[in-house]
Amino acid sequence: MEKIKGYDNMRIASIVDNDGINSLTGFTLSIFTQSCPHRCLHCFSPQTWSENGGEDYSLEQIKELILTSKCHNVSFIGGDPFAPLNRLEVIECIEWIKQNTNKTLYVWTGYSKEEVEQWLDISMIDFLITDKFEIENKNLKILLRGSTNQRIFCNGIQKTDKEILEMLND
Repeated sequence: MEKIKGYDNMRIASIVDNDGINSLTGFTLSIFTQSCPHRCLHCFSPQTWSENGGEDYSLEQIKELILTSKCHNVSFIGGDPFAPLNRLEVIECIEWIKQNTNKTLYVWTGYSKEEVEQWLDISMIDFLITDKFEIENKNLKILLRGSTNQRIFCNGIQKTDKEILEMLND
């Protein structure tokens, strides 16, 4: 679906305030975007794949939710936040969050780090989880990921689980 110039709505599958799962640093406001081109086998949220599901939210509504949430974290998850349907709006939200709040930002995407870097400065994202879920590499014992091929970048630098845990314990 081609974006209409000046269109400032996001297609959202659901929003969960006080989500205790999708962060490592406390409760989070999780924004589940609608639309995913990857369609990973055994995806945990296939209902988010279609561009036609979910509801439209204006960027102003999303920003207001972020400002009024008592959570210290914001998580963009999906679907895929960087799917073409919502990419520009998610990038605008990321930039706005970093300029206007002290919230820790988490973003999950099936795109690679190298692809995401073409769209924005990934050092703005506190925890960027990249790459498609692969059922043959499934591992539920790793941090923030479902399969071992997926990578975590903290402010643009790839980190191991051990490095992240050490960083959080400092």
